[in-house]
Amino acid sequence: MASPATPYDAVRRRPDGPRPLDALRVDVGGPPALTRVVADHLGRLGGRVRSTDSGRIGVDGAGFAPVTADTAWGAHGSGVEDEATAQAATGVMAVHGRRHGSPRGLGVDYLATATGVLTVQGLLAALVAQARGAEGPRRVSTTADGAGLLAVSQYLAAAGADEQEAVELAAGGPPFTSADGVVFELETLDPGAWAAFWRALGAPADAIRAGWRPFQFRYATACAPFPPALHAVTGRHGIEEALRAAAASGAEVCRLRTLAERAREDDGADPWSL
Repeated sequence: MASPATPYDAVRRRPDGPRPLDALRVDVGGPPALTRVVADHLGRLGGRVRSTDSGRIGVDGAGFAPVTADTAWGAHGSGVEDEATAQAATGVMAVHGRRHGSPRGLGVDYLATATGVLTVQGLLAALVAQARGAEGPRRVSTTADGAGLLAVSQYLAAAGADEQEAVELAAGGPPFTSADGVVFELETLDPGAWAAFWRALGAPADAIRAGWRPFQFRYATACAPFPPALHAVTGRHGIEEALRAAAASGAEVCRLRTLAERAREDDGADPWSL
């Protein structure tokens, strides 16, 4: 199952100076799972946010004509009614599950967040149009199933193409796990760096050769059926050995962080400076 995912926490401090939407009113109504991102984003931009039971989102004030947004999981009667059904109906589960050999839900509120972001983009585009003297749209409509189809559009296009994928679609792929239990990804666009990394760890030559092409196309296919020998090799070496092999070869080893670690993350960057 894919929903609900993680608690939603605002971890950034808002700036002290003026913000773009300081003079605007924002009324937020609709499914909370879909509208919380809208409320947060518009609030961070200065909008005076309040919850309503209108079932829609409205932005107005400061001389702008009102702009409204309707957001939903899917069309009435479609059966799409939450994160899990949206991921299942739009193929997100199918694509995410390729590396496992069967459909799997993303364990985060992926489509709810994507829907909220698209809603905000539509509202801001309408306001920008008015600010530039155009009439602009007065209504925005988004759905989670539409966001899901947008998210998997490249995979749908590939599946419907006349030519088959350049590599086999089969279970398998990163991440790798070191002997000391660290889960990591390997990043490189250079086949020479790929080969040098694995040679440094003592991987068999045939496995190195067979693994490069699925690795190269993994972002296009959402899977990478590596030879099992490559996973076995990383399991015999600690993360420090993998890091040294990457540094010597020109590849990058990227440790995967948990959702809890990401939520606590604060690198001090100013999210408001664009």
